[in-house]
Amino acid sequence: MNDSVRESSTEDTLSASISQARPWRRWLTAFFGYTASSRVQLTSAIWMIYLAAQGYSPFVIGLFEMTFHIAKFVAEVPTGIFADLLGRRKSLILYCLISAVDSLLYLHPTAPFMLLAFALSGISLAFLGGANDALLWTLTGYADAQRQAQLYSKLMSWTLMVSLVSEMIGATLGGYLGGIMQTLPFICGALVSLVSILPLCLLPEGIEERQPEERINVLAHLGSGLRTVWNTPAILGLILISGLTESCGTTIYFYVQLQLHGLGFALSAIGLIIALSKVSQFLFTAMVPAMMRKIPERWLLPLAVLAQAAGLLLMMQPQMIPSLLGFLIFFQAATAVLYPALSTYINQRCPEAQRATVLSFQTGLFSLAMIVLFPLFGLGITHSSYSAVYGWTVLALLLGGLGTVFLVRLRQWHVKMK
Repeated sequence: MNDSVRESSTEDTLSASISQARPWRRWLTAFFGYTASSRVQLTSAIWMIYLAAQGYSPFVIGLFEMTFHIAKFVAEVPTGIFADLLGRRKSLILYCLISAVDSLLYLHPTAPFMLLAFALSGISLAFLGGANDALLWTLTGYADAQRQAQLYSKLMSWTLMVSLVSEMIGATLGGYLGGIMQTLPFICGALVSLVSILPLCLLPEGIEERQPEERINVLAHLGSGLRTVWNTPAILGLILISGLTESCGTTIYFYVQLQLHGLGFALSAIGLIIALSKVSQFLFTAMVPAMMRKIPERWLLPLAVLAQAAGLLLMMQPQMIPSLLGFLIFFQAATAVLYPALSTYINQRCPEAQRATVLSFQTGLFSLAMIVLFPLFGLGITHSSYSAVYGWTVLALLLGGLGTVFLVRLRQWHVKMK
């Protein structure tokens, strides 16, 4: 009889365990569904060419992009606090809604509408910002709290691979649709953004398990997040490296479109090259979890930064093959490693209550760097060659990395002296 009781108890426990596990698997499936649809960015490979066709110079396009990053920078911390206090799912839904409106504004590409479109695009990405990674970290904790960091790096890599497949489809399809009608990618892009809300509706509200009796104190929450970053030198350094490398990678990714267009490539060919860069990044991203297990953090990040610098040095060459090698291999390898590695290392050190806010500091610094870098890059290629501007970018990347190491060491010394 005791055996039957124990057997019944074991079956009940197993049944309860399975029933508890199933919701998190469904939620992760919904999260990946949202990721797959929202990353089908049909305009990513052609929007700069579209604006250039409307008569906008590279410098003016740089100013538009600066408007985007100013709006994103201003909205980053408020939207991070919004995600922490009012819900990360709500934040992602707002990202999708605003993205749809932003895409439709391109149908009337006058300067005021473009300024509004870029501002809305910045605000929408601020709602995406820290909320996306924070929500995935929370879901990972429910799936396996004992191996949360290891599982998160694996799921983050999967997320990025799903994103890359979607971006490859988007870049290729966007170039094809743009060949049919210039505005068609923007119309379809708005529809894709709205469809992306559906998987988010399958995630339960309040998944962060914020206690209902907690009072919302925005300033206190902001202060806690700032103290977390300032008193944890490792987080400070990781955020600085993230802002430096991501701003460099994003700027090059967009301006290489104009470089390829200037070399005589058709829209469809440019879309194909951008899609190939996503294939390369996909393959490197698949290797990131194994790399993070085998290579210590103190070595992995410097190697990735050096790979990004090496990619730029190759892109400085006038020959097509070395330039494409730098962009498609070295540059994509650096991007593939840096994002999931930095996200994992920062999340490991973040308190749950301030997670999205701290991550918004990371994306906010990126926006601040882009406010300066993007128009400067546009001004540079207007009056100089791509090779010269790439050379200055390499110098800034290396000096910024060394400066970050010095600041982290200084903060570690101050923390120890307290």
